[in-house]
Amino acid sequence: MSFFKKALGAVGIGAAKVDTVLDHHQAAPGEEISGIVKIIGGKVAQEINKIDLKVMCNYTVEKEDSEGETITVTKSHTLAAFHIDEQFTIEPGDEKHIPFALDLAEETPLTVGQSKTWIATNLDIDMALDKSDRDYLHIVPSELQQAVIDAMEALGFKLYESDCEGIDEVSFSRLPFVQELEFKTITGDFHGRFDEVEMVFFTRGKQLEVIFEMDRKARGLKGFFAEALDLDESKSRLLISAEDIEALEDIIYDMLEQHS
Repeated sequence: MSFFKKALGAVGIGAAKVDTVLDHHQAAPGEEISGIVKIIGGKVAQEINKIDLKVMCNYTVEKEDSEGETITVTKSHTLAAFHIDEQFTIEPGDEKHIPFALDLAEETPLTVGQSKTWIATNLDIDMALDKSDRDYLHIVPSELQQAVIDAMEALGFKLYESDCEGIDEVSFSRLPFVQELEFKTITGDFHGRFDEVEMVFFTRGKQLEVIFEMDRKARGLKGFFAEALDLDESKSRLLISAEDIEALEDIIYDMLEQHS
């Protein structure tokens, strides 16, 4: 090997590259995702120490800038981390495939609105310029989450917006944010009776906890949850399981009727 190639490899030029190939890009919270990490050798032999895989998502927080103005900042959060501690040498022109499988966290936010979830792959390799890869996932509702959304739509509501908003550290969530789903009425018995209905999902084992807030008036979600879910007349909580799906539309109807 020429000194010139060694020098290029030392600064990352012509170094190994990584490409994560997923078996499926769509999954529900709690489901398994799998694929292979493809490592393609560069122009010089290089030692690969380990491979890091992270499932990440984005959320927003509000903060004050230096002039006291409120600004929105986008942050990322690691939902899960997976390490492949396999050490090997990738030779020039070689290609190595390493399979992986991992479970999505139950709290993985749905891909609605500006919410994004992705797998970030990183090679532990000295001085490489192209040692990382990002692959986006499409997170669909779980069976119980979809049942709640379907029931809302059957009652004349439409899901029109979703935000993952940062919250203070509190006991009811393991994450620094919650995902809020916002519904507006377009038809049905509740049309015109609510400006909007907002909900947050929390998976509790085989059950789903749903927090509803009706007719919220210009109050930030952070303030809503900072009250430690002290439910007042505009809020309600349902805990549902698979046995409730058939009657879910009636259950939600009765709950909304009590707050209309």
